[in-house]
Amino acid sequence: MNKPVNKETYILDDSIAFELMDLLKAKARHFIQLNEYVYRLFDGQSVVTFTTLENNIQV
Repeated sequence: MNKPVNKETYILDDSIAFELMDLLKAKARHFIQLNEYVYRLFDGQSVVTFTTLENNIQV
């Protein structure tokens, strides 16, 4: 049985972070904004949680 893996990555460059977010959104089946700063993406097998320091991601 596969064991879940939790990884954290910190990206300090906003342009790279938003580009990565756009790529993940394109692949995700579901995109949920949990609150002002937290977004969750599902692709059917895995979950990615994005936490931002500013509320300026265009959904």
